[in-house]
Amino acid sequence: MQRSIFTASACLVLALAIGVACGGDEGGGKTPKDDLSLKASPTRISDQGESSTLTVTAESADGAPGTGEVVITTPAGLLANGFKEETLSLENGQATTTFTCAKASDAKCTGAVRIAAEWKDATASVTVTVGSTDGGTDGGSDGGTDGGSDGGTDGGSDGGTGTTLGDYVVTLSTGKALLIAKTGDQTPVTLSVARKNGGDPVPGQEVTFTTNRGSFAPAAGTSSIKVTTNTSGIASTPLYAANMDPGLAEITAALTGTPGSVKTTLSFTAISTLVYDTTNKATKALIGIESSGRDTTTPLFFKVTDSAQKPVPGVELTFTVSGAAQANVTDKAVTNAEGIASTTLRAGNTVGVAIVKATVTATIGSTPELSVSHPGTPIVGGKPSDRGLIVDCVRKNLGALHATPPPRTLSTNCTAALSDRFGNPIGLPTTVQWYPEAGKITSPVDSKPQTGTTPSADTGVATTVFSTNGSFPPFAVPPMPGELHVAAEDGPTGSQGRNARDMAVTVIAVVGGEEDFYDGSGTNGIVNGRWDPGEWFVDLGEPLVDRNDNGKWDPGEFFIDTERIDCANPNAPATKNDKWDGPNGCWDSNTQIWRPIHIVYTGPLSTDLSRQLWLPPGQPYNVPVGQTVQVPFSWSDAYFNRLSSDGAGFVVRRSGNRGSVNVVSDPGAFAYGGFEIAYESREATTQPDGSFVLGEICNTGKPTPPDSSTSPVKTRCVRNSRFTFPSVVGNSGTINLVGANTAGASPSTIDLQANHAFSSSIIIQFPAVFE
Repeated sequence: MQRSIFTASACLVLALAIGVACGGDEGGGKTPKDDLSLKASPTRISDQGESSTLTVTAESADGAPGTGEVVITTPAGLLANGFKEETLSLENGQATTTFTCAKASDAKCTGAVRIAAEWKDATASVTVTVGSTDGGTDGGSDGGTDGGSDGGTDGGSDGGTGTTLGDYVVTLSTGKALLIAKTGDQTPVTLSVARKNGGDPVPGQEVTFTTNRGSFAPAAGTSSIKVTTNTSGIASTPLYAANMDPGLAEITAALTGTPGSVKTTLSFTAISTLVYDTTNKATKALIGIESSGRDTTTPLFFKVTDSAQKPVPGVELTFTVSGAAQANVTDKAVTNAEGIASTTLRAGNTVGVAIVKATVTATIGSTPELSVSHPGTPIVGGKPSDRGLIVDCVRKNLGALHATPPPRTLSTNCTAALSDRFGNPIGLPTTVQWYPEAGKITSPVDSKPQTGTTPSADTGVATTVFSTNGSFPPFAVPPMPGELHVAAEDGPTGSQGRNARDMAVTVIAVVGGEEDFYDGSGTNGIVNGRWDPGEWFVDLGEPLVDRNDNGKWDPGEFFIDTERIDCANPNAPATKNDKWDGPNGCWDSNTQIWRPIHIVYTGPLSTDLSRQLWLPPGQPYNVPVGQTVQVPFSWSDAYFNRLSSDGAGFVVRRSGNRGSVNVVSDPGAFAYGGFEIAYESREATTQPDGSFVLGEICNTGKPTPPDSSTSPVKTRCVRNSRFTFPSVVGNSGTINLVGANTAGASPSTIDLQANHAFSSSIIIQFPAVFE
C-alpha cells in the first residue's frame, strides 16, 4: 500500500545516510490506519470513448482485506454506471470499474483527469491522461497523427502547436486514429487556420485536401476536394475507406494563394476477428434489477485483433442489447492499446437474460457485418422484499421431550425463500441471519444464487439446520384465553403450570431488504413499480424473538437494534437508539426484514388421563349386532400437544372373540396439537401513547385513511402472529367397534396404545359390550 511503501522508502534513505538498520513500517508507536490504493490500466486513453479499467484495493488497519463500500468519483467522463460517481462493493478487499472520456459529450475530456476513491477515512487517487487521436502536440511533435510526416514539407515549418504556412498557423487532424480497410468506414479530416499574428481564426479561406488512399466520397475515386473554412477558421471533410485495401494514407492540406502544405498519415487497418473477452474478472456473472440497488451494472469487454492475432487499437465498436426489457448499454467505445473496448450493461426493472452485441461500427450495413454477441448476463431479483420472504421448517414438531432428561437431540431443515417486489427470486447470494428462542441454529447462511440463465427451484433459498441440542427449555409463558392448561400450584413445591405454548420455540430469519407495499393501492391508483405516499404498506418493527408471543419486546427477549430513519425527518441520518422499536409509521426501503416460524417440542402421551385423555361418556359402549359404533378420542402429551411424526401411530385390541376393532387417526394428526398459528397482515392504528391497536385483515383495495401521504402515518398494515386453540387437542382419532354377525352378548375390554419410535405410551382400557 502507499503508506507502507512511503514509510519503507523513507526508512531506506535514512538507513543509507546514517548506516543503521530500520524496523517495520509501523514502528515508532504509530497507530495502524486503513489503507486504500487506486490504479488505472491503461493510464492514457483517447478522447473518442476508449476505456481504462480502475482497480481499487482496500486494507483494514489490522491488515485484513477491506470490506464495505468504496466511492469512486471523476470530474470528467463517465464511470461504468454511466455517472461521475459510483459506489462499489468490496470483495476480498478489491473492486473494479471502468472509466471512459469522450470529448464529443464532455468538453472536460482532455489532458489529466484525476479520479478519486474514498473508503472509510482513507482516500486515494489516480490520474488518467485523455488525449485526441491525432497526437497533435504530444511531446512537441508535429500537427499530424502518430506515424505522420513532419508537417513541414513543401515550405512549411513546425510551429509547435501547428504548422506555419505564410501568414497562417494551421493544424491538420483526423477524427480517428485509423480507418478499417475494405469497409465504408470514415473519419473527419480537419484543418484549422489562424493568423500567425494574434491567433484569430481565418474564415472564408479555401483549402484543398488530397489523399493517396481512400476517397473524399463514399465510393472510390475522389482523391481531392476543396473546402472553405467556416467562421471559426475550420475546414472539414469526411475521408472514406471506400472499401480499399490496408495501407497508409498520406493526407495533404494546402491553402489557396499560400505556398506550402501540411501533411499527416492515417492507417487503413485490416481487422480479422472480434471476440467477447471472457477473461476479465471485472465482469459480473449476473446483475440485479435496477430497483434493487445491488450490482445493477457490469462492464463487458470485447477484443479486436488482426490476421496475426495482434490487438488493433483505435477501432470504434457499437453496442446494442436485447433479451431483457429496459436494459441498456453504453452505445460506443474505442479499443485501447490492447485492442479491448468495454461497454457497461445496466439493468432495468425486468428480469431476463441481456445479450450485448458488439459491432465494428465501420461494418454496420455492410456484408458481412463484423459483430459478436456475449453469452448473456442474467438480470435477476436483487433486493429481498418482505412480501416475498417465506420462512418455513420441514418439521415443526420435534419429539425432544422423549428423553430423560430432555432434550432428545433432533434436527430439521429450515428455509428462507427470498424474492423481490416483483416476485422474482433473488438471484444474488444474500446472507440470512437466524435466531432461535431455544435450541441452536446454523447462522448466518447465504441464499443460493442463480447459476444459469434461468432461476432454479431453489434460487434465492437460504437453508439452515435447527437442532434441539442447545439451550433448554423454551421460555414458559402464561396461558392465553381459550388455551387448555394445567394451572400453577401455590407453595414452594407447587408446579408452575403447563400449556401448549410452553414448549413452542420461536425462530426468526432476518435479511436486509425493503418493506412490502401495494403498488397502486390507497387513493392514488398509480401503478409504477415503486412505493408512493398514500399507498398501503406493511410496517415492520425491529427483529424480535418474541418468546412470550405478545407482539412486543419484554425484558430478556432478544432483538436487533437497527439503524432506522426518523419518519418525521426522513432526511436525517438513520440511527440506533439501544432499545427495541416497533413499526415506525413509514415505508422503509432499506431495513432488516424478518419473519418468525414456530417449532414445538413434544413428548410421550401423558399418563395424566384426567387432563390429557378424552373419551365420550356412556361406557360401556354397546355394539349392536352387525353395526359399527364409532368412539372418538383425543390424547395429548403433558403440554396438550401431539406426538411427533417419528413412527407414531395407534394400536387397538379387544378381549374376547366377538366383533372386531380398528382405529383411524384423524388427518394431520401430527402437527402442533395444542395450538394453531396464523401469520397475518392486519391494519394497525397508532395510539397517543405510541402503542397501536390491531384492526381487520389488511384490505389493500380500500382507500387509505386521511393524512396517509404524510409520514409517520397512523394507520397502515403490520405483521401479526395470531394464536388459536382447537377444542380437540393432542392426537385424535376414531376407534371403530364392529359388531358381531350373530346375537350373543359378551363384555369386552378395549385396549388403546400409542406407538412411537422413541417411546411407547401406557395402555388405556375401557369397557364395551358386543351384543
